[in-house]
Amino acid sequence: MMIFIYFILTSLNVFSAEPAHWSHLLDISEQHEFYTSNEPIVKPTNSWQTLFAFNYIDQRFHRLKDCVFYKVPGMDPGELKIKTISAMEKCDTYLLKEGDSLLKNIKIFQFSVAENKVTFDMTFSDFRSEKWEAFLQKKYTRPEPSMHLSSAEFKSPKIIFLAASEKMEGAKSGEFLKENTLCHDINEDCAEVKASICDQCSKGWYEVPNGCASGPKYCGTLSCGQKNGPACRRGMVWQKTDEAFDCVTNSTFAYCAEGLTVYCEGKKAYCR
Repeated sequence: MMIFIYFILTSLNVFSAEPAHWSHLLDISEQHEFYTSNEPIVKPTNSWQTLFAFNYIDQRFHRLKDCVFYKVPGMDPGELKIKTISAMEKCDTYLLKEGDSLLKNIKIFQFSVAENKVTFDMTFSDFRSEKWEAFLQKKYTRPEPSMHLSSAEFKSPKIIFLAASEKMEGAKSGEFLKENTLCHDINEDCAEVKASICDQCSKGWYEVPNGCASGPKYCGTLSCGQKNGPACRRGMVWQKTDEAFDCVTNSTFAYCAEGLTVYCEGKKAYCR
């Protein structure tokens, strides 16, 4: 019976609980400048208002945001609408458009914002009440620079939780790619041969510089610049050009730890 009810709610594009990924949001943005915590929202009546944008990262490392809109009650009860968009977009663009989810018949709505939590308190037309909570992760602190050219350099020293993915492609459900598996194939002409599936690597990934802006990536954790490992790639600012470098004719785009030299295998740069 519960499964049947959930199916009906989903098909009607309504919901009765906060999204699961609200338990590990990165931060909030686009907060309404006039509404304050612990005060019911009562005006302007019959109008849609942007309350918040909740920012998070999904399982494929896509930066997304949930836009939270509220229609202030007037002639009709209030409505809460959620629309998921890219983090690069603005919520106001979707203010009057259809949302992904909708909660109707709200009589009274108010919110509170704490350091790591946002709470929604709602009372409905049938006098039922409901409380939703969204939790924010602690502020990200960038780690000290180190000689890494892997997914490790994009991670905080503390855990950043990712939202669940609806569908995983590539590896079978519950399985991960083996260590040293090519997970993002970039050929020596800098063309993408195979789209990245590096999110399915159990221990992260590392990149082997080949002179392109982005080189091929393999599953595993490996520090760059070390003996018999991939060389580290210099940034475009240091190179003062965005041209691709051919390791055989010009290996200055890569470097190794002290005492080692860049060694070319085709266009790929290693340290020996």
